[in-house]
Amino acid sequence: MANNNDNTANIADDKQYQQMVSEVEDYAILLLDTSGIVQNWNRGAEKIKGYKPEEIIGKSFHLFYPEEERVQGLPESLLKSALEQGKVLHEGWRLRKDGTKFWGRVVITALHDASGAVTGFSKVTCDLSERKLAEDRLSQYAKLLEQKNLELEQFASIASHDLREPLRKISTYSDRLLNGTGSDERNREYSERIQSASRRMMKLIDDLLAFSGIGRVSEAVEDIDLSAVVADIISDLEPAVEARKARVELGYMPVVRARPTQMRQLFQNLLANSLKFNTSETPEIRVRSEYLRADSTYPSGAMYRMYVEDNGIGFAAEYAEKIFDIFERLHGRFDYEGTGIGLAICKKIVESHHGTIRAEGKPGEGATFVITLPADMVALPADNN
Repeated sequence: MANNNDNTANIADDKQYQQMVSEVEDYAILLLDTSGIVQNWNRGAEKIKGYKPEEIIGKSFHLFYPEEERVQGLPESLLKSALEQGKVLHEGWRLRKDGTKFWGRVVITALHDASGAVTGFSKVTCDLSERKLAEDRLSQYAKLLEQKNLELEQFASIASHDLREPLRKISTYSDRLLNGTGSDERNREYSERIQSASRRMMKLIDDLLAFSGIGRVSEAVEDIDLSAVVADIISDLEPAVEARKARVELGYMPVVRARPTQMRQLFQNLLANSLKFNTSETPEIRVRSEYLRADSTYPSGAMYRMYVEDNGIGFAAEYAEKIFDIFERLHGRFDYEGTGIGLAICKKIVESHHGTIRAEGKPGEGATFVITLPADMVALPADNN
C-alpha cells in the first residue's frame, strides 16, 4: 500500500515539475535525445526562439545555430563536450525562426539513467541580447575614446611643430623688416616669405578645424548621387586637368545616404591627390564602384566599394596605413604642397559613415584608394556593368 502511495506521489511530483518547466518564460528549456533531436519545448523556448512545439519537436537543434557555425561543427562539438565533461556552457549568436539573431547563453547538461548511460541532454538558453548590445556599445565607446586620445597626442606632438614652423618664419622675417637693414629687393623677398608662411598657417588651421569638426557637425544625412558629386568635382578641377592633360574616367556610382559636404570633401581630396602626386605626361584617374553580395567571402553582409585609381607616383606598401595619419607626409613640403591632413580627413569622413578606407600602391605605378560602405548606407545600387 505504501509503495502505491509513493508511486502516486512521484507521478504527481513529475507532473508538477513538467508543468513548472513548461510554463517558464524567461528561459528556453528543452530536452534533446543523444543525437540532438528536440524532444520537448517550453513556453520560454517558444518566446525566445519563435517556434511552436509542433514546428520544432522531432527536428535537430542545429536549426538554432548560424550557417557558419553549423559548417564549423559547433553543435556537435557542444554535445561532445557535454558528454565528456557532464556539462558545457557557451555564448554566441543564435537564430530565431524568422532568421533574426539573439545573443544566447546556453547550458547543455548530459542526462544519465540509473546505470550511468547517457539518455540525452537538457538544454537551457537565456536571451542576453540586451547585455551583449550594452557590452558592444561600451567597447565601441572605449575604442572611440582611445582614438580621441591618440588624436590629442598627435595634435600635441606633431601639430605643435607644424604650427610653430610658419610662425618662426613670420617672426624671423618680420624682425629683419623692422631692422630696416635690407635692400628693397631683399625686403620684398622677406614680405613674400611672410605672406607664404601666413598662408600656410591659415591652411593648417582650416584643415585642423575641418578634421576636428568631422563627427561633431550635425549636418543632416541625405540621399546623394555620387556620380553627380564626382562629376561636379571634376568640373571644378578642369583647369588643373587641362593643364596636366589628364584623363579622368567616371564610372557609374551609387546613391548613398550621407552628409553632402563631407562626401564632396572626401572625393575632392582624393581626386586632387591623384592629380598632385602624378608626374606622368598623361595622368589617368578612374573613379568606379562595385556591389559585393554577402557570402562566405563577405560574411559580415553586403557592401559597396568605390575606387579612386591613378597612374601617379604611388607609394611603398609599408606606408599603406601610415598615410592616413594626421600630418603624415611621404614627400617633402617643397616637393608637393599641402598640410598632410587631407587623407586623415578622408579616413575620418568614411569612418563617420560606418565605412572603411584603405590604400594600395606601388612606387612609380600609381595608387588606388578603396572606400567600402555597408549596403544599408546606399539608397540606390551602383551599376556593375
